[in-house]
Amino acid sequence: MASLPKDLLICILCHLPVKPLLQFRAVSKSWRHLFDSPVFVHLHLKNSIGTGSNLALILQKDSVLYSVELDLLNDPVELAHPLMCYSHRIQVLGSCNGLLCIANVAEDIAFWNPAIRQHKFLPFLPAEPNKNSGSSYLGARVYGFGYDQVHDDHKLVRISQFINLRNDGFVSKVKVYSLRENELRDSEDMPYVLCYTKKNGTLASGCLHWVVNRKFKFDDADLIVAFDLTVERFREVPMPECAVEKFQIDVGVLGGCFCMVANYYDIHVDVWVMKEYGVKESWAKLFTVEQDVIFFGGTFKYLRPLAYSKSGEEVLLEQNHDRLVWYDLRKKKIKNVNLAGLPAPFEAHICVGSLVPAEVNREDNEKQQNLGAEKIKSKKRDDFLSKGFKLVL
Repeated sequence: MASLPKDLLICILCHLPVKPLLQFRAVSKSWRHLFDSPVFVHLHLKNSIGTGSNLALILQKDSVLYSVELDLLNDPVELAHPLMCYSHRIQVLGSCNGLLCIANVAEDIAFWNPAIRQHKFLPFLPAEPNKNSGSSYLGARVYGFGYDQVHDDHKLVRISQFINLRNDGFVSKVKVYSLRENELRDSEDMPYVLCYTKKNGTLASGCLHWVVNRKFKFDDADLIVAFDLTVERFREVPMPECAVEKFQIDVGVLGGCFCMVANYYDIHVDVWVMKEYGVKESWAKLFTVEQDVIFFGGTFKYLRPLAYSKSGEEVLLEQNHDRLVWYDLRKKKIKNVNLAGLPAPFEAHICVGSLVPAEVNREDNEKQQNLGAEKIKSKKRDDFLSKGFKLVL
């Protein structure tokens, strides 16, 4: 190993799962420093996402979390999460870059990397005061967790939706927690009504997505809204040209692409994929599942795509929160996934194995901020000198 060029060695190590890398930290100080370096952490994560490797299926049931390796589909293994559960439900608010954002009924929230067993408890997020408590109430509170690539910052978004009973009005207050800044700040209000009061945001292409409506009475057709984590603004996502029949909308991510599930109730489900994010013309119908195709446990009320198989010829689906099935894209057939000890009902989340820490290195952050400030001062000084010389000339 010592005779290998360093670049080649790093390239080899970047393809390994997290578990052996943690064991290899004991080889030498140089290896430990390498695996802890932000450059290697980024390269390892980029390789895992690019190749679709090191993926795990996180299953949540009540106060317990389980992990299943996606490549092996092994039996679920219980995870020891860092939150007090008080014998109640643990909620997964989102998954991003190997970090899970989890919360308990006491609204304790933590960023947690189960692969390296590191976590950070967030400061208590105070609730928004209800200024008109006599006529309005908190109708829903949802979250979204994602990554702002421009500012290298993991962010937690909270939407609190207040409903006015007198005039059917509403207001959706938004707050954003920045891990890098370690602060909670107000953002622009969301001018939409949440269609699903227990559905957290779906992360795709640097945006969090919810299914919403423009009115509280839901007279209009539902639509999809995106919250851009970089500029912290909402915008509507163009919808595909679907049939005129009424259907129920759900959103997800498949193979890194934003996708939409159109459920025509007791008839069939269409899965659409947006191949180029934000471009309406890039929507393509990936497949349709007829109601009579699903024969495991009868009809389906809920169907969500989770991931492609290694060959790319099958899609793993979550059905009715109680079973996993493979859908063969070529044969258009379903087969059951048999896992011993599969909890039911469950909620499934895809999580990539990574070395990304749950806490920001404050010293590095301050150095970057100081370096940025010095660059600004230097630029101002150079501009001043340049203008001064021009005056003399």
